[in-house]
Amino acid sequence: MSEPRMLTAAILISLVAGILIILGSIYTAMGGGYGGVMNILGLVSGIIVLISAIMLKIRPGEGMRGLRACCRMWGTVILVFSIVSLFGGSVGIFIGAILGIVGGALALVVKV
Repeated sequence: MSEPRMLTAAILISLVAGILIILGSIYTAMGGGYGGVMNILGLVSGIIVLISAIMLKIRPGEGMRGLRACCRMWGTVILVFSIVSLFGGSVGIFIGAILGIVGGALALVVKV
């Protein structure tokens, strides 16, 4: 079964978002950024967004709850942690967070 184009777009955008958030937090940490806690927050958020995008592709539990429930769950996780990553503060994190918000929102509105 092929996945809807909107879901594919949500997955790709969320993957890019997770990578940008992670790279932005690493760059900020290496450049002597303003706070270790904020860098860790950005790094953890980026990892969770990246893993959630991968899980959105894999779709565990599709047979039990259906694709719509799975997209809603992982889309919400992507959306929440993209918003949380905004507190990390660097430009890479900001662009990644905006892309993550878009990807999470797309995953939430997928029509299956």
